Amino acid sequence: MTDGETPGDLARMRLSVYLESLRARMPRAQYELLTEVLRMWAEAGGGTIRLKMDDEERELFTQEVQHELLVLMGLIGAQVPGHEDRADHVVARLGDGEHAKGVMSLVPPDVARDDVKLRAMRDKVDAVQKQRSQDLAETEAIARASGMLPEGTGDDEAPPSGSVPDGE
Repeated sequence: MTDGETPGDLARMRLSVYLESLRARMPRAQYELLTEVLRMWAEAGGGTIRLKMDDEERELFTQEVQHELLVLMGLIGAQVPGHEDRADHVVARLGDGEHAKGVMSLVPPDVARDDVKLRAMRDKVDAVQKQRSQDLAETEAIARASGMLPEGTGDDEAPPSGSVPDGE
């Protein structure tokens, strides 16, 4: 860091360079989808967002794109004073639970090396996904019973697993 630069300046530069490297190496459609999801996440205040994707978008939203999304979330989080260390967090693949598949999370490096903590994180995400699925099924049943949703809607396919975690 040079005189007059703050940790926030360094974090913004790091984010800018990383985005430019992604633009150079990712297919355009994937980069555009990634930046659109990132924009939606930022506009929502950085918490959990629910994504509705068409078939083409689901195909583009690969595990690699999701990985890069988490990295970018860490780089953005590093711009918040007192959270500069988030730029050094790593993406940990937590695996599959019963209800959540392909779970990943942005974690500090020491957590990424702790299998017990990673398993506990996956189990927590899995429990949340189970509850969401139950809530959705109940809401749809109520809507169908009240005539607000046609029979069979929502039961044919599971919603895309496009929740973006808040990075706790």
